[in-house]
Amino acid sequence: MDLPEHLVDVDAIAFDVDGTLAGADHRVSPRTLRALAAVRAAGVEPVIITGRIADAALAILADAGIDGYVVAAGGAVALDSRDRRPLWTATMDPAETRAVVDFCAGRPLEPSLFTAEAMVVERGSVVHDLLVAANPEATTLAVPVGDLPYDRTTKAVVFGEPASLDAVDAELRAAFPRMVRSMPTAFEMSPEGADKWAALAAVLDRLGVSPARTAGVGDGENDLVWLTRIGFPVAMGNALATVKDLAHLEIGHHADEAVAELVEGLLAARAARGPA
Repeated sequence: MDLPEHLVDVDAIAFDVDGTLAGADHRVSPRTLRALAAVRAAGVEPVIITGRIADAALAILADAGIDGYVVAAGGAVALDSRDRRPLWTATMDPAETRAVVDFCAGRPLEPSLFTAEAMVVERGSVVHDLLVAANPEATTLAVPVGDLPYDRTTKAVVFGEPASLDAVDAELRAAFPRMVRSMPTAFEMSPEGADKWAALAAVLDRLGVSPARTAGVGDGENDLVWLTRIGFPVAMGNALATVKDLAHLEIGHHADEAVAELVEGLLAARAARGPA
């Protein structure tokens, strides 16, 4: 893989998870986990930046056998796996969270409220089993609607079939201007003032790494802002057209371990160049 010098020289790389680091089965492959460990060993800091809850993001680092930083819940949480002390945290206004749940009532939509510790759905939700299958390492709870964690929500998600979400797209965005389409089957919203960039900026500040010397890989609408703030944005082959338009490089599909291939190419280029 022939990579631009600017990418080879980065000090940190942020990786989105679903549609990027994870494959079609929503799991991070052994090859990709080895790539994360190898890039860390080469002196480049990997950062997990995801809509998943913190425990799920931390599990990726643990599976790779490394410590490090994660941005979770769409930017509502940022922490260091070594002490799990938040560098950044935010929760939604409870009234706003209730409004998201109310919006879904009577529609073919399923709300899920994420906290720092768990993904929570209404009892009887068809999304429950799907969340468990996609994130087996995370805690997923099904509770009565009155027990949803309205006052501890770090991200609100609206799930539905693509056609159902297409049908309410304009209405949902009008009601909740921060809503973004993170996947064909999901919209999500983070707390006011909290997004992946705000949390990533806190991580980069802790690391002492300039955004200009940071690369990032993403695929969805919720990756647009932070990818524009770093030195080398990379788009997946399966990314939205808007992500591809801003990227400096487009790689393969997430189902084909394209992130692992990218990292392996970067490490090969650094090794061929020799010591700086």
